[in-house]
Amino acid sequence: MFDFINQLSVDIIFFGKVISRELLIANPWYCLDETRKINCYFTFFEDGTSIKSENGEEDALDWILTPEGILEFIDDIDPPLRFEVKCLGNQMIVFKYPDQLTGLVLFTEGKAKEILIPFLN
Repeated sequence: MFDFINQLSVDIIFFGKVISRELLIANPWYCLDETRKINCYFTFFEDGTSIKSENGEEDALDWILTPEGILEFIDDIDPPLRFEVKCLGNQMIVFKYPDQLTGLVLFTEGKAKEILIPFLN
């Protein structure tokens, strides 16, 4: 399963499009955790705030998205969290870590149920 997710992330990085602000804030974005459950999701708001919810805990972070598709969390995080964000259609995105070919593959709830849950059951 994680090989599949990693391959998706590479495909999205190379063949995906730069994400738009409108798409980023359109949905909560779900990902798998180490337990292979969908316990984590990110929600982005128009006012430049976001919430990461994981296992019942929430972290709030302010963010900006550059025209080049670089997402930066601008709170007091050292080192700052910066990601190249690419999308494949409007239901899958990758947060690519700097200088790496891997990242977080995030899904809309509908796509998570379509792709992830059948693999997990």
